[in-house]
Amino acid sequence: MANKRDYYEILEVDKNATEDEIKKAYRKLAKKYHPDVSKEPDAEEKFKEATEAAEVLLDAQKRKQYDQFGHEGLSGMGQGFGGFSGFEDFFSGMGSGGGGDFFSDIFSNIFGGRRSSGFGGSKSSGPSRGKDIIIDLDLTLEEFLNGVDKEVELNIVSKCDGCDGVGASDPKDVVTCDVCKGHGVVTVLQDAGFAKFQSQQTCPKCKGKGKVITNPCHKCKGEGFKTKKEKVVLPIPKGLSPEQQILLRNAGNHSKNGGERGHIYANVYYKKTGQVEIVNQYDIKAQFNISYLDALLKNDIQVDTLDGQITVKLPKHLKNGDNIVVKNHGLYSGVKAHKRGDLLLKVNIVIPDKITDAEKAAFELIEKGTDFKPENDFRK
Repeated sequence: MANKRDYYEILEVDKNATEDEIKKAYRKLAKKYHPDVSKEPDAEEKFKEATEAAEVLLDAQKRKQYDQFGHEGLSGMGQGFGGFSGFEDFFSGMGSGGGGDFFSDIFSNIFGGRRSSGFGGSKSSGPSRGKDIIIDLDLTLEEFLNGVDKEVELNIVSKCDGCDGVGASDPKDVVTCDVCKGHGVVTVLQDAGFAKFQSQQTCPKCKGKGKVITNPCHKCKGEGFKTKKEKVVLPIPKGLSPEQQILLRNAGNHSKNGGERGHIYANVYYKKTGQVEIVNQYDIKAQFNISYLDALLKNDIQVDTLDGQITVKLPKHLKNGDNIVVKNHGLYSGVKAHKRGDLLLKVNIVIPDKITDAEKAAFELIEKGTDFKPENDFRK
């Protein structure tokens, strides 16, 4: 117990981290340290450590005990790493909260349909599904706020339309391999001098398929599959935030051995325009240009927002660089949330490069009638 590292430190998150932030941190570490992927000597230990930390911090009761009493507080709660059972009911997407198969989809994403066996190998639960497709997607502020059906064109491995995935001009041209008798493997006898050993190797003729094609399809050259461009519609939910991920199940690459199609993962980002940026995850910060006359004379002004044009009250004695906060005109705080962030306007008072003679005369008249003389001593 005494030598155990802090769970928050392991996942590299703050003690006040949200569930979504913990999931995101675990996803990153799982992909980096899974022993079937990483070549680092301590990858297995780091993976176990991260998974144990995530199991605790994503369980409200265990996290409360841990926050109050540390590792000792988990004694008797059955805490400890024990493979992946019990993890499969966490949500797979980032930022949406709730149940689902969070851990399961992470492993599927890493292994392309194989289920990890724990450490040092993998086991199959039937034909593996096709490979997943991961893309980055830039969205506008309006698309984050209101949601959108985003059409994208992707290169997807699909069944050949000439042979429907068979690989042969005619199904009758697919026959059982005469070398391995359909098993896909052959037994090899090795003589070590003092003893003989048998081992199984992938059949050299059928490459493990158990079948051979006597007359290959001319379109796919016997592969059965071709990469094609397909248009896919990604439903972006209202209220999604930048740097989150959406999942479109079974819309990715086709499986080459009869399994389900892979998934499509889309990482969404804000397509920045001008000087508008997203801060604090849900607030929108923008430069607000206002004429020097409006700054001096007006009490309110019309401002274009994501919700259309609205009237914004101007504070008294408005100065260049001031910030005006427009409540509830930012992004939604979540996919199913009603609360919104704010619009933060940084005031930029614009003075014209040129003025007319009439304007100059008017300003000179104003100057004569005012005693406003700001201090101009640079030493003060």
